Amino acid sequence: MNIMRIAFKELLVFRDFKMLIFMLITPVALMLILGTALTNNFNGSDKIGNIHVIYTNNSNDSSLAAHWEAFAQEAGKSGIRFEKISGNTDGKLEVQNNRYTGYMVMADTGLNYYGNNRSVIESSIVQGMLAVFADRYKLTAELDKADPENVKALLAGSKDYVKETSLHGAKQPGAMDYYAIAVTTLIILYSALTAGQMIETERKRNTAYRLLASPITKTEIFTGKIIGNLLLHTLFIVLIVFISKYMFAANWGGNLGMVFLVLFTEIVFALSLGLGISYVFKGEASGAVIMIIIQLAAFVGGAYFPTADSTGIMKTLSYYSPLRWSNDALLQIIYADNLSPAFIAIMLNIGIAALFLMVAVISMRRREGL
Repeated sequence: MNIMRIAFKELLVFRDFKMLIFMLITPVALMLILGTALTNNFNGSDKIGNIHVIYTNNSNDSSLAAHWEAFAQEAGKSGIRFEKISGNTDGKLEVQNNRYTGYMVMADTGLNYYGNNRSVIESSIVQGMLAVFADRYKLTAELDKADPENVKALLAGSKDYVKETSLHGAKQPGAMDYYAIAVTTLIILYSALTAGQMIETERKRNTAYRLLASPITKTEIFTGKIIGNLLLHTLFIVLIVFISKYMFAANWGGNLGMVFLVLFTEIVFALSLGLGISYVFKGEASGAVIMIIIQLAAFVGGAYFPTADSTGIMKTLSYYSPLRWSNDALLQIIYADNLSPAFIAIMLNIGIAALFLMVAVISMRRREGL
């Protein structure tokens, strides 16, 4: 009963309407700013510009010229323009000056293509088509030598040099979807600061001695405060999730139960982290240490930018951030319906939380006061 009274006392912060609004506005505003400002970074499409290739024909092979004309005509229907230039024009220089996608030299020995490195996608498309044309022409030439009667019938069966097939990839999070998750997990980690002050506040107010003088044990005080703060932050995070879901249309997926379970275990981790450090470092030092840990975890863990494309030391460090494994677990649940990363994140959160709670309990028992 004493435990529930202390837990209820921790929940009374909801009576402070101004404090409640402030606690909700901060993450919501952060989601809105990051989700709006960084929208273009989550645009998974690339715009293909005009493809205009110039070429010079130095070949004496009339058959090659005929096949090339047919190829260029078909390519033109797809928006890829091939333009023949005179020998007086320096094709390489034109491409270097970014006037054309590429320059091709046709000779009896083969095709030489010079692509524009400022139009990588367009140049790659042209290079692929030219490779197909060259292979097909070689095949035609060999067939013409072996069986000239049937080569025309064989080639008539297919006129497409490149066959296009549209592929619908897996759904990816947009900017608002990503930062709804990232900001929520970041705010949870910040709850370590309040946990760090949970016992320190009682000491500063000189109420710690009153609590110890009352008919209640240290264990009941400790347990009641943890349960109260756990319920408080859980309700707070539930509100943030539903605000982002219905106000910003953020995608939290269809498995909200597993999503909230991952978030709940991160809350347990954050509270245990703050509580454990508050017993290791006394006074204001504990708050400074917790803040440093939060900022480092946020920077390398994907709170401000996705960690999927990180390389080198940043990628290595990101795996040690609780935000990294929590964010990855949530993204896998929502977009891939994959629960394996979620179970890993849950075990890590609970396991590390148990270690910090053990440190706090042992330190508390050694002290005379709280």
